[in-house]
Amino acid sequence: MDSGASHSFISAHLASCLDVTPDCMSYTLDVSTPIGTSMYTDSVYRGCEMSMAGIPLYADLIVLPIRDFDVILGMDWLSAHRARMDCYHKTVDFCLADGTTFQFKGDKGFSTTIISFIRASRYLEKG
Repeated sequence: MDSGASHSFISAHLASCLDVTPDCMSYTLDVSTPIGTSMYTDSVYRGCEMSMAGIPLYADLIVLPIRDFDVILGMDWLSAHRARMDCYHKTVDFCLADGTTFQFKGDKGFSTTIISFIRASRYLEKG
C-alpha cells in the first residue's frame, strides 16, 4: 500500500505470468518515479480481486515496468475502500461502504491469511 501513489500498479513481469489479457486505456499514462524519471503505460487489468481478511476487494492494476514490487496499491484503491492510515501505529483501518471494518497491522498483517489473485496464480503455476 502506497499513499504516495495516485494509482495502483502491477509489475510487467508479474503481469506477463497471468493468463489474462489487459485492457488498453484510452490514454497513455505518464508515471513519475521517485528518482525523477518517467514511465509510460496504457495497459490495465480491471477488477482484479484480492482477498484481505477473507473479504474480496477489487483493484484496477496498471502495468508498469517496475522490478522491486509485484503490486502497488495506491490512493485510488485506498480511497475506494475507505482506508485510514496511522503511520505511528503502523495500521491501516478499512471501513467499507457496507459497514464492514477490519485492520491491517504493519509487519504483522491480518490474523487471517491474505491471498491475492496474483499469489494464487503463482501457486497454480507451481502445481
